[in-house]
Amino acid sequence: MNRNLWGMLLLSVALLTAAKGAGAQAIRVDDSQSQVLGSTLRLKWDQAAPRDGRAGTLSGSITVLVRLDVRAWRGRNARIYQTLPAQAGADVLAHWTSQGVLLPGQMRSGERALVYAGPITSDFLQDTFRLTIRANGDTLERAERLDFGFEIEPEAM
Repeated sequence: MNRNLWGMLLLSVALLTAAKGAGAQAIRVDDSQSQVLGSTLRLKWDQAAPRDGRAGTLSGSITVLVRLDVRAWRGRNARIYQTLPAQAGADVLAHWTSQGVLLPGQMRSGERALVYAGPITSDFLQDTFRLTIRANGDTLERAERLDFGFEIEPEAM
């Protein structure tokens, strides 16, 4: 095969791959059956006294029973992401552990993190997250509502 034809073939494969990835559209997953155990997450100061006139960081942990309704994608391969929209003025870091069905991970507000990649073989994906939130006390002005969610990107059929 001559070099020009080989280069065109590689370019065609690259364009096809890029177009396939660009076509993947994130769809919100119904997580309304998920349950937060305990009451509202309460953040506490990580240090007893502020240093250098700065407030420092606040953190707290809570357990969440995650239940994702994925029946619409049963029999397909997909990637599922946990999302946390940007917070007005507050930089929030979320870190979680899991029991194994979903992936553990971390993300900052305004980001999303992969929690599952593979075949959808049941109507629901369930796991228990131990979620730890850390926020900058200098930018946190009031109680914030963290609107975690999940998005799925199913592979084309």
